[in-house]
Amino acid sequence: MVCLTTRTLITRGESVATPLSVDQGLDVRDAFVKVPILDPKKLKTLTSNDRNQSQKRHGIYGRMFILIVDKINAAIYRPPSCESSVMRRSIGLLDIFGFENFIINSFEQLCINFANENLQQFFVRHVFKLEQEEYNLEDISWLHIEFTDNQDALDMIANKPMNIISLIDEESKFPKGTDATMLYKLNSQHKLNYNYIPPKNIYATQFGIQHFAGVVHYETRGFLEKNRDSLHTDIIQLVHSSKNKFIKQIFQADVAMGAETRKRSPTLSSQFKRSLEMLMRTLSVCQPFFIRCIKPNELKKPLLFDRELCIRQLRYSGMMETIRIRRAGYPIRYTFGEFVDRYRVLMPGVKPAHKQEDLRGTCQKIVLARLGKHDDWQIGKTKIFLKDHHDMQLEIERDTGITDKVILIQKAVRGLIDR
Repeated sequence: MVCLTTRTLITRGESVATPLSVDQGLDVRDAFVKVPILDPKKLKTLTSNDRNQSQKRHGIYGRMFILIVDKINAAIYRPPSCESSVMRRSIGLLDIFGFENFIINSFEQLCINFANENLQQFFVRHVFKLEQEEYNLEDISWLHIEFTDNQDALDMIANKPMNIISLIDEESKFPKGTDATMLYKLNSQHKLNYNYIPPKNIYATQFGIQHFAGVVHYETRGFLEKNRDSLHTDIIQLVHSSKNKFIKQIFQADVAMGAETRKRSPTLSSQFKRSLEMLMRTLSVCQPFFIRCIKPNELKKPLLFDRELCIRQLRYSGMMETIRIRRAGYPIRYTFGEFVDRYRVLMPGVKPAHKQEDLRGTCQKIVLARLGKHDDWQIGKTKIFLKDHHDMQLEIERDTGITDKVILIQKAVRGLIDR
């Protein structure tokens, strides 16, 4: 009760107990257990998703979460065999939903969207790099493909001096810093930036960021409290005196840490940024493969596709940009064998691919005969590269050719039967 209603301040070697207001007492309670601040009357009307969104992973909740993860890691970890000289190989799975944009977006959504902004750039750059590498390997001439780069947004959020995260951190360290003063500094520094959307008026408490997937508006109330992520000395002493062994165990590191060290503990945003940088370094030395999962509808029903929902997910996952990059180049690629077997019907007398000696020359003859010499198609070392309209034209002609052959066979068989 004392911990929730008072705070001990040490000044000049003397400790002074200062009474807390009701709001301050609620903040102390939430910092300790980190439960959502909800009106009990509204609890029954909230969905589980609403409750989950308002949870914050610190205090008892966060330390239990970390403990469970550590237990799982300890259970599944298998040290590499000392006898084996072969380097241990591993596959990592990174499960990420994508950009978040709710009715109310807070500090958690800013961190999540910052991570997605980094992952999106990594994804697009990787796709772009693969595209260019294939053209180089096949030794075909191509024009430089431009793609949407979100580096400006990343610079504004975390890279350049006076970025958004550094300003939030700076204000979190000031004893008299408030969410309002933080928003004022953000506006002063970034109001002229294209990717920053300032509040509509002096009374508004939201700012917006133009992310890769679209504009997201963030509610600044509670930003600093969430970012500070620290428990004051009274709570740590309370835990230290607890008779509950489990509670003492999960707070062991905090109890061992001195009060001065706790005051200098890193903010949540700086911890998140450091963790994200480690993740991006890990990804940069891996060979990534991407699986994009699309939720067809919110009702969990089969054979039902919500067009708006699907398009929104494709846009938020960066698939539109990937498609644009592919279309700017040569999206249709066939190996010489595949091309000959599929389109040899367009030229009489062409043998199947496995009977061909010069597959490249045969492909070139078919393409020249059907698409013309000066059209925008290219032949590489092992593949033929086509545009969408080439593929459509060839498919139409192939369909017509097969239909003609089918009619010819039918005519011959019917004649034979009648004779």
